[in-house]
This record gives sequence, C-alpha cells and structure tokens, in this order.
Amino acid sequence: IVIIFSGFIRGFLGFGSGLITIPILSFIYSPIFAVVFNIIIEIPTTIYLTFIGAKTCKFKEIMPMFLSMMLVIPIGTLFLVSINEQIIKIFMSILVIFFVILIASGWRLKTTITKYILLFTGIISGFMQGVTGMGGPPFATILLSKGDSDDITRGNILIMSTGIVISAVISMYFFNLFTIKIFLNSLFSAPFYILASFIGSRFYSFSGYKYYRNVSLTILGIIGITTLIEAILN
Repeated sequence: IVIIFSGFIRGFLGFGSGLITIPILSFIYSPIFAVVFNIIIEIPTTIYLTFIGAKTCKFKEIMPMFLSMMLVIPIGTLFLVSINEQIIKIFMSILVIFFVILIASGWRLKTTITKYILLFTGIISGFMQGVTGMGGPPFATILLSKGDSDDITRGNILIMSTGIVISAVISMYFFNLFTIKIFLNSLFSAPFYILASFIGSRFYSFSGYKYYRNVSLTILGIIGITTLIEAILN
C-alpha cells in the first residue's frame, strides 16, 4: 500500500514519494534502509519520467539549483551514515510536517527567483536528500513560486528529481550502502511502484487535483506526526 500510494504521488506531482516511504520504512527498518530502498525503486520510474520532463523543462533556468543540489547530496549522505538513527528520524519527521504545512498553505515566494535563490535552494535540497532522502519539497516549493505554467513547473520538478537519483546512487555506492537485502526488497517492490507512477502520471491530465491534493497532504501529515512521536518516545 505504501509503495503504490507513494508511486502514484511521484507520477502525479513529480516528487513527494519519499515523504511517504521513508518515514514509514525508517520506522519498520532503519533510515539508511529507507533512503537506499527509495532510491533503488526510483530508478526505472525516473528514466520514464525524465523523458516526459525533458519536453517542457527549462533546464537553463534551473541549472544553478540542479548542479548545486547534485554536488551537496554526497555531503548529506556522509551525515546519514554518521548520525544516530533517532536523530535522523526526528529531523525527517519535522521536515515532513513543515513541508506538508507549507505546501498545503499554498505559500509562494513573493520575490523574483534569482539564480542565487536557485543556488541556495539546491544546496538545501541536496543536504536534505543526502540526510533524509527527502530533497524534493524545497526545490518544488521554489519552482511552484516561479509563476511558470503547470507543464513547465512539472517538467522542471521531474528533471530535478532525475538529478537527485543520479547523485544519490553515486553517493550510496561510494559509502557502500547497497546491500543484497535492500536490493531484493526493492526488486520485489519496483513493479508496483512503476505501475502506480504511470497511473499517477496519466492522472495528471484529469481534474481531480484539489480533492486528491487535500487527501494526500492529510495522510502525509499523519505520517509525519506519528513518526515524530515514535522517534521521540524511543
């Protein structure tokens, strides 16, 4: 259920799957398992969605954010393998709750989105991705504030998500985080995730956005609060 739901959100919004899979799998297994698992199942879907995003993405505009994010992800991964698990769980839970509230409020950055803002956002996204596996919300929030059309915004988000997967895979390989257990779990789950992502991508062209958006954010909020409580109590 977790994989299918997160896959649908990934295909529809272009980001956000980690907000579901990582807190829950961190609770069941560990933060490292959750982050690595999420990246592995992302690989086939990312290839598919990259071709879709490339059609409408304005890569020159988002390049500062794209490159800075990719460069910082390895630094965040270093923190992931060095910090206590419970601290990471608390940190990612707070981030989930914060960005759910931010996105649900419809907040937009009311200023010109300069290359320096994009650069700084890339750094934040990269660090968050490396530490918690949830680097999408910061850059998605800024890209939603740019005032581009929905197609361009979604294309930009999809390409940014591609950068996350590429850099994360390299970082995880460097830190030797890939294991047989995670790989086998990912191999079993990937088909469900891919199918759900495809359905979510197709759903993008329909008109149920408001209803689905509210339900999704409610569930994400519950997940964030539950994971935070569990991390604090343990």
